[in-house]
Amino acid sequence: MGAPTIGTVRSGSGKTFKVAWDQYSHDVYVDWAGWTNVGKAYTAGEAMRKAEAWLYNK
Repeated sequence: MGAPTIGTVRSGSGKTFKVAWDQYSHDVYVDWAGWTNVGKAYTAGEAMRKAEAWLYNK
């Protein structure tokens, strides 16, 4: 995973996780048990929202 870290998001349990986004492949990763691919996003803002939504129930 060579995508740059773009920020952090908080899970529903209150833990904080790093978010990375590859602007060329549009892949979004969350630092959850290693870097986990959580989907695609076309902007950094969309990537952060997608990561936050994925982590909400974790």
